[in-house]
Amino acid sequence: MKHFALFLAAAFSVTFAKDLAPNKTHAVLNISYTNFDDVPQKNKTLTFVGESKPKNKIVVKTNGYGEVSFLIPREDSYTILCESLTGAFECGKTPYVSLKASYGSVNVAFDDTRAELHGVSFKAGSAELLPSSLSTLDKTIAGLKKNAKAKVEIEGHTSSEGGEEFNQKLSEDRANSVRDYMIQKGISKDRVTAVGYGFSRPKASNDTEDGRRQNRRIEVRVTNPDEVNVSAE
Repeated sequence: MKHFALFLAAAFSVTFAKDLAPNKTHAVLNISYTNFDDVPQKNKTLTFVGESKPKNKIVVKTNGYGEVSFLIPREDSYTILCESLTGAFECGKTPYVSLKASYGSVNVAFDDTRAELHGVSFKAGSAELLPSSLSTLDKTIAGLKKNAKAKVEIEGHTSSEGGEEFNQKLSEDRANSVRDYMIQKGISKDRVTAVGYGFSRPKASNDTEDGRRQNRRIEVRVTNPDEVNVSAE
């Protein structure tokens, strides 16, 4: 029996679906979904989109224990989308599911009250949004409109290039650019705040170009999760 290993959030487990079996074209994938405090995320939606075959889209929902098992087509790798108050966000990728794969298990960890807005970028050294950013922002805005009670904080983060004072202001200006765009698109200004953290909260080392690229980011955080139903539906 062949197994394909899926590594997300540095976690790997071996649990198998009791009521499913692989067939000629599909393998069995078992998912355990928690937040970053290891609390099971029950009744949450996950979407798997084939990278080479985008039409291979599978939407599943976890049970009361934050688990779900399903059949997944072989010969592709998948982007995993997790739902949040502000829309669906990429929360992982699967490696290639080979033709010989039978079973795989993975732990997905995601905080649905916080997300990095992948794809949001700016002109170098400025707070001017690039046109390529707008699709991600529009998706976030659509999620906010569906969840009318949600309030969010837009967080700007930078790399360490350019010094502390420059990056602090740049992070604030970029967060405000995102806030302004959301307001222009119909989100009430009292629902969106903006804050800049400069390079004080890096997610990777600033010693490499890849690390600096990861640190230049915009994140969105729901500030009143207890007042709303955390769902994109």
